[in-house]
Amino acid sequence: MLEFLARRAAAALVTLVLASVVVFVVLEVLPGDPAEVMLGTEARPDTLAALRAKFGFDRPPLERYVSWIAGLTVFELGNSHAYGTPVAKLIADRIVVTLPLGLMALTWATIVAIPLGVFAASRRGSPADWAVMGFGQLGISVPNFWFGILLVLFFAVSLKLLPAGGFPGWRTDVLESLRSLILPALALSLSEIAILSRITRSSMLDTLREDYVRTARAKGVPERAVLMKHALRNALIPIVTVAGLLAGFLIAGAIIVETVFRLPGVGQLVFDSINNRDLIVIKNIVILITACVLFVNLLIDVAYAFLDPRPKVSA
Repeated sequence: MLEFLARRAAAALVTLVLASVVVFVVLEVLPGDPAEVMLGTEARPDTLAALRAKFGFDRPPLERYVSWIAGLTVFELGNSHAYGTPVAKLIADRIVVTLPLGLMALTWATIVAIPLGVFAASRRGSPADWAVMGFGQLGISVPNFWFGILLVLFFAVSLKLLPAGGFPGWRTDVLESLRSLILPALALSLSEIAILSRITRSSMLDTLREDYVRTARAKGVPERAVLMKHALRNALIPIVTVAGLLAGFLIAGAIIVETVFRLPGVGQLVFDSINNRDLIVIKNIVILITACVLFVNLLIDVAYAFLDPRPKVSA
């Protein structure tokens, strides 16, 4: 078990290092002046020189890379060019919005998608099954920002039940802050619900063909127990895998959803930093998002070890 997790952690660390190299090379080493990218081609030479000195662009690339990685280990990420404040503080202030949003969306997707998939698999070929499959296809096809606009028109404009956007802040009003995240979380979870429900259905159909399921039914085990106790647990490995991958897509989707709903989260910070050509912020956020995705994948590997003991030996 420990050897299995150690190998997975080592692979994640190597991936993170390679990702940091790629991000650094793309933003700071490839042909082009980072200071000129940040200030524009019409900036004065003395202004460009001052910015290069301030952010260390005049130092050798290897020295800059080592300095950046050393700062990452202690969460010293430098100062933002556009905001004039430490990047670490910017991210810390925004993560308190994005993290609850992502958790709400992932929780909602899991609660809705898995029962839908089990329901469809238990009624294969029926109108209910076709309805779930049709919903899955629709959910995959509809952009989450467009779905978010529809939610605003219905729940905020027509029914006036939920706020259309904005975020009052946890210290100002916790309940109102939670209400302001409901519509964005629903918009963010639509495609995840669609994908996860289809994967659950497919995995359940494969499991329901196994001999032990037929044996349980032959022994007179109630159908609900067959589905939930015998079939679902053994179908969870591909479901957990896809759920972990979707966690990464939620982070990417948050960039658009937070912009639509005017939420001051990490996604909005990425959008603003791209517009402001704030390379320091973009570089650090990208590598931190990569680290989060790798951490989620490591948690999935831990879940594998409990769901199926075979990876402990063979992986």
